Amino acid sequence: MLTADRTLRQKMGPRSPQFGGTVAAGFTVFRNSITAVCADGTLVPAGSTGTPSALVAILGLARHMQINTANFPGTGPGVGGSTAVDCLTGCYDLPFSDTAPTWADKGKPVYAVDDETVSLTQTPEGGTARLQVGVFAGIDADGTPYTEI
Repeated sequence: MLTADRTLRQKMGPRSPQFGGTVAAGFTVFRNSITAVCADGTLVPAGSTGTPSALVAILGLARHMQINTANFPGTGPGVGGSTAVDCLTGCYDLPFSDTAPTWADKGKPVYAVDDETVSLTQTPEGGTARLQVGVFAGIDADGTPYTEI
């Protein structure tokens, strides 16, 4: 057992694989939004309704903004449905929408409420089941909770 602080070296390994796809017609994903993939392979913001097919998984956080709406006045790489959006994985300080997790929640599943927030509750009362984003990783010294995607 340690009786004093020690210093350890840490090796940073590769992140988990990043997958992506094109944004579904009529949707926009923003950089660092929690992004879901539909059964047809297109991407939408987590928690979206009116999607082209059922939401089946959370891919991660969108690497960049992509607009695929017919009424957006502009052109460029961030507009249209042909540019793929990769989704980042890792450990992030995603805000919790309801009760803040505690250390007793370490390792528990974390679910997407929408493209911005998460929860430890899979199915809210009177609601439908949410997609799992990842697991609760821990709490930083300043009290910030982190989710491993």
